[in-house]
Amino acid sequence: MQRASVLVVDDSPMFLQVVRRRLAEEVDAEVVAAANLRAARTAMAEHRFDVALLDLNLPDAPGGEVVDLALAHHIPTIVFAGDCSEQTRSRLWAQHIVDYIVKEGAESLEYAVRLVRRILRNREIAVLVVDDSATVRHMLAEMLAVHCFTVLEATDGSEGLRLLAEHPNVRLVITDYEMPQMNGVRLVQAARRLFPKEELAIIGISGHEQKDLSARFLKSGANDFLHKPFSAEELYCRITQNLDLLEYIRTIRDLSEKDMLTGLANRRFFFEHGAQALAEAQERQEPVYVAMLDLDHFKRVNDQYGHEAGDTVLRHLGAMLQRHFGEQALPARLGGEEFAVLFAGVEDVAARVEAFRAELAATPVVVSGGSVPVTVSVGVCSLPGQSLERHLACADQLLYRAKHRGRNRVEMGTSPQKIDADKE
Repeated sequence: MQRASVLVVDDSPMFLQVVRRRLAEEVDAEVVAAANLRAARTAMAEHRFDVALLDLNLPDAPGGEVVDLALAHHIPTIVFAGDCSEQTRSRLWAQHIVDYIVKEGAESLEYAVRLVRRILRNREIAVLVVDDSATVRHMLAEMLAVHCFTVLEATDGSEGLRLLAEHPNVRLVITDYEMPQMNGVRLVQAARRLFPKEELAIIGISGHEQKDLSARFLKSGANDFLHKPFSAEELYCRITQNLDLLEYIRTIRDLSEKDMLTGLANRRFFFEHGAQALAEAQERQEPVYVAMLDLDHFKRVNDQYGHEAGDTVLRHLGAMLQRHFGEQALPARLGGEEFAVLFAGVEDVAARVEAFRAELAATPVVVSGGSVPVTVSVGVCSLPGQSLERHLACADQLLYRAKHRGRNRVEMGTSPQKIDADKE
């Protein structure tokens, strides 16, 4: 994916410097700075920007002309202002800006940085709007497009459920209450049977005067509720708050389930979820294989090139395991240079593992100080009806045999192998 690009326009050199530094720290994007309307016009002619952070009143554009220019280039626009009257706010919202921010110290800068990050992330997120009114759907779709969401539309709850099943990138549902076939509360209840609150945010909306409606939505599993009519500003705040919360939960879950160096599943996740996947495959009478992998001469890499190079090798191995096996199997880092892969219901395991081993051996890793050849020894075991622990013990013995027979090879078996206790 092409790297994002952010335009920052302000006549204060100090402010530009601080904003550029904070964006560089928090956002993976190219940041282009301009100090006036003329420089901003040149930058927009030369670059395609994903979001712009603009000072409303520049010396050569005191009437907000830089905002008009950015919107004419279809750039999602965040406006900075020294102060913002009700008249100015109304005019800006009518222009369909992303948001306005009053310069009030460090907090406003941090909000701007978070908002830029949010807008860039929104490009990967779909929002489902469920309402039987075409007018309301169109209004919400326009508002959501300003924040760079992909928007899906449904006329009732039944169609909404179908679209949820078809589009896994939906992270937010905005649903009305009164609709034919399936109302909003029933949609929330049905959606929650499929998607927990930490994976899908749901915001209920309604102009109904029923006093307990917001409570009904929330008790049914909605994350939030808005009474019609609501402002674009309030809707954006609620959406951002709910999506940020989903991402915080995802981050915490990753910290507990993933190996931070390689991005693979960690030991805890592998044993918890692997045992369940193995049992389900055995119940369906599908083949189960467990592979144990160990980097050959890894200590030598650390000793010769340093631990940073060793980490680079581990990340490379993790990326290759994910690319080869991540979609159909469960690869994990168990610790150190030891990895495992669970294949449940996967065919041609021997050929797949051998292809992985051969590609890894043919792909040296470039590190500071040279190019490191990387190979692995692999043991692959299948024990019908046996536990994950028994599979791992068997695969570990086969791994030892691969080491014993010269390394950089795959050994397969269907029962524990007794290996001569020679040292490596």
